[in-house]
Amino acid sequence: MSYSASQAHVFDVLNNTGAHSLRSSTIAEGVVMAQWYNEYGEAEYDQPGHHTFSIYLNGGEAVQRVSQSGVRLGGAPGKICLLPEDHRSRWKIPKHLEMFHLYFSSSKLKLMALEVLDRDPRQIELKDLTFEADPYAENLLKSIILPLDWSRKSNKLALSSAADLFLIHVLQKYSQSPHNLPAVKGGLPPYICKRVEDYMNTHFAEGITIEELANIAGYSSFHFARMFKESFALPPHQYLGRLRIQKAKDMIKAGKLSLADIALSCGYSSQAHFTTSFKKATGVTPRQYQKV
Repeated sequence: MSYSASQAHVFDVLNNTGAHSLRSSTIAEGVVMAQWYNEYGEAEYDQPGHHTFSIYLNGGEAVQRVSQSGVRLGGAPGKICLLPEDHRSRWKIPKHLEMFHLYFSSSKLKLMALEVLDRDPRQIELKDLTFEADPYAENLLKSIILPLDWSRKSNKLALSSAADLFLIHVLQKYSQSPHNLPAVKGGLPPYICKRVEDYMNTHFAEGITIEELANIAGYSSFHFARMFKESFALPPHQYLGRLRIQKAKDMIKAGKLSLADIALSCGYSSQAHFTTSFKKATGVTPRQYQKV
């Protein structure tokens, strides 16, 4: 199943109840991220047809999950909820809150279970959880996903890699029958390294995703990311970031393009974004480097 943010059932319900979408992005086929602000509203979900993993960012203490067995409270920054695709739930939001949602299709989750954990996809059944603590998910969100501009194509690789980490975490921790990850056995074969390097050198300015690189290598995206790090001593998104900076250095030294053109040629959304990234990586601005 593939859907955009506007087609996700939970997204639509929130949108129609007065919640404000601060940002959203389709990360990969069957995977959407959204950040919400909500207050003084209600939401009711009836078998949405996709899974939803949510993390409270601000507020949430007054949120109520209403069911026949009563009302449950306990939301707070860092707390998570997991709503399987076939769940039913009703929520009251009497005070303001901000939260992150990850929507993912059953087919995407089952594919990862098969490729990464070697599990029968028919055995995948997620728990229905409300207001649980999950330090790993909270740290992954705050350290990688929230600081990034989701609209920039240069961040696609980092976001798609982080989404994979989220889904594997869900499979390991919140499946009814969790399995451990297989051990990493070495890096990528040399000919695969060369194939991936050549592709990244050619398409470094584009919005590369982890799925693209994994398909070239012939591995699942999660296994590829782990093996890539073994081979290159960096995660794919950091390697791509360094590659873009090196390409920019070469272009600056060649002296044939303006800094604005170099920024666009290297996949940066603007000259300001390029300047910030370049200085962070080198300690100097592109213009200062140009004068060296």
